[in-house]
This record gives sequence, structure tokens and C-alpha cells, in this order.
Amino acid sequence: MKTSLNKNICISLSLGSTHTSLVAASYENKDLQMSHDDLPFYEKESNRIQILGAARIANNGAIKKGVVSSIDAVTASILETIDEVERQSGIEIEAVRACIAGTAAQFDNHVETCTIKGEEIRVSDLEKVSMAVRNQKPPMGFDFVHMIPSSYSVDGKHGIQNPIGMRGSTLSIMHHRVFYPQADLHNIVRSCNNAGVRVQSFAFEPLAAAEGVLTRDEKEFGCISLSIGAHLTHASVYLGNIPVYSKEYPIGSHHITKDLSIGLRTTQAEAERVKKEIGKAIETSSKDINEKIEISSIDGNAIRYVTRKEINQVIEPRVREILQTVYADLRRSRLIARTSKGIVLSGGGALLSGMTLATEEIFSLNARIGMPANIIGAIEGLKSPIWASSIGTLSPLFASVHGDNSLQQTEEISGISSFATKIWHRIKEPFASR
Repeated sequence: MKTSLNKNICISLSLGSTHTSLVAASYENKDLQMSHDDLPFYEKESNRIQILGAARIANNGAIKKGVVSSIDAVTASILETIDEVERQSGIEIEAVRACIAGTAAQFDNHVETCTIKGEEIRVSDLEKVSMAVRNQKPPMGFDFVHMIPSSYSVDGKHGIQNPIGMRGSTLSIMHHRVFYPQADLHNIVRSCNNAGVRVQSFAFEPLAAAEGVLTRDEKEFGCISLSIGAHLTHASVYLGNIPVYSKEYPIGSHHITKDLSIGLRTTQAEAERVKKEIGKAIETSSKDINEKIEISSIDGNAIRYVTRKEINQVIEPRVREILQTVYADLRRSRLIARTSKGIVLSGGGALLSGMTLATEEIFSLNARIGMPANIIGAIEGLKSPIWASSIGTLSPLFASVHGDNSLQQTEEISGISSFATKIWHRIKEPFASR
């Protein structure tokens, strides 16, 4: 039986607000992947990903807005997905990449510069600036989960991929850095370890969703990824093939359901059904707006009727609030004008009818629904925006903190891997009962 420690096999674990998802995959072209380990992540060829198994189960609120509310409940949900995926794939799952979210996470774009001593830039100069980046300390109480490099700059000239042999006096490189609270990371690692699996690395959900659905052109020429989850909305911006913005917002599609439940005086289950089957993010036609829709009362013992117009009058203001909250932030960051490829929507909230039209109206950019691409094998049900983050977590970008596609490097240089490994060794015996 194969194990998930095989370098050609990757397991993604996505811990969402309502569901826990697990995907087992292998890279179709192992030789190509291994031969490109020395390239930046944005220059690696996109190999097709062979899906070996996948499972998605409700976690009953074990994760609330990215924060573990019950380690036992999270552990139980992980065990359930592991058992199902192991049954499908025949793989013994020992290690995972964990896709994480949370509004307490922070990001910045850090530029590190070193002075060149000789006439030409040498390998030692690249090592010097790289070491300076790796020696950076996160804010107190936080750990780095990502330090993603861009291209180099020599004497202020940007976009240089390989500066070796060039003349210059200063060498710089920018990194997109994401910090995550140590206590929250501990709880996630502990939950995984209790389920008998080790955390190899992490994927911040705004970036994972983007990696799952954005094309190379969209990343190169500027694109916004907007993943609308149940309790959180995950936003990221790519420019020149690298992320420059990644942030969580504490509002999502569950808030639409809650508004409908209150406004229509019905249960949340009924409100969810109405949202999915009848609701629209934006009303574009007066046709059928007065059609009567049958819904159950809040106690489930009676039937009431409401119009489509009444339903959409509840939904549309909340959709606008979600989109305008992100829009205001990106406008302040002066990023919207640089995203010529528009917006790609993912997450369960993207499935609400009319969401692309509402997004285009708010942002004045083209929008599309993003589906996981470049996957083959056991993909039934995975061609959906709901799976964007889980598939995106399989990207080489998340092989380590530094975006290196090398398992050995992950073990040696990843501070967060060391942190996770310490917890793993402390509690790995005995495993939780499986």
C-alpha cells in the first residue's frame, strides 16, 4: 500500500466553517516535476493532477471562522474523511497539507535588500539575500505560514528572474508574507495529530482558492480571486504571477441564509433551500417577481407564501455588503486598476444565481465562476467552485513556507514545519483510536 509520504503523492486537508474536505492526488508527470525543483513556483510547468480520492463531510461547527472550537470534533471530522479517502484510493494517509483560514491572519509584502561587494552578482549574493529573508522574525504570537518570493530587482530595475553575472550595487527581492496566530496553528496541528496524521505545511485559504481556479494569464496580468465561503470571504490579488494581497473577511453566504431565515420567518434549513433554488444575487428582470413561493413556517407545522421579490429583497443587500466590503479594501490598496483580467469567483457562495453580475456591477470588472482545472482521475463532483481551495492546496506553492517544491526543503527550512513536527513527536504515541 502506498503512503502519503511518497513524494509523488499529496494530500490536501481543508478545514472550513461547515465542512472538512480531504483530497488525495498524485502528480501525473513525476519526472517533469522533480526536474523543476530548482525553479520558482511561478515558472514550474502545470502538470495535470491525478485525483485518487476525495471526501467532504459536515463538521457541525467544529471550525468557526477559521478558529478551532472543539479539537475533538475537528479530529473526528478529519478521521471520517481519512477513512473514506483511504478506502477510495488505497493509500495510507500519514501526512497532509492543511488549508487554513481566519481573520486574525495578517499579510505584508516585504522587500529585502543586500549590497553587492564585487563587480558582478554571484550565487553567494543570492544566498545572502535569501538567508536574510529566512532570518526574519514574525510578529510576537504569530508564525510565518507563507514567504512567497517574487522576481529580483537590481539597482531598482525590477522583473529580473536570474541576476547572476549582472552588474549592480544592490540586490533586492520581495516576498509576500502571511502570518498566522501560533495558538490557532497549535490547535489545528493538535487536531491533525490526534487523528494520526502529520502536518507537512499550510495553505492560507485566500491563496489556495486562487491557485485552484486562476489561469497563468490571469496571474500574470492581474486578477482578483474572491472565494465566498459560509462564514468567511477569502480575497487575494495576483500581479506578475505572484500574490500581493491575501485577506479574510468575516462575512459569507451563511449570513445570507440567516437574513432569509429572519426575514421570511422560517428555519435556516428552509432558508438555505430557498436561497439555493430560488434566490438571486441581483434582480435583472421584472418577470415572475410576483410569483408565489411556498415555504414552511419556523415551527415546520404550517405553510406560508412569499414572492420572489420578497426573497430577493432580503438577499441582494447582503450580497452587496459582502462585495462592497472587499471592493473598499482593494480600492484603498489601489489594486483594482491593475487587475486587467478581472475577478474569479469560487466557494459555495459563487453558486448563487446572478453572483457574477452583482460582482461586475460593484467592481466594474469582468467576472467569471472558477472551476478547478487541470485535474483528471476520480473527479466526479470536483469540477465545482466549492472544491477550489482543496484542489488549490495541492499546488507546489504550498510545499513549504517558502513556496519550494521540495519535501526535503520543507523539513529542513520551514519554521512552521518544525513547530508542527514538535507537536507531532510529542503526542504521536498513542494515536487516536481509528
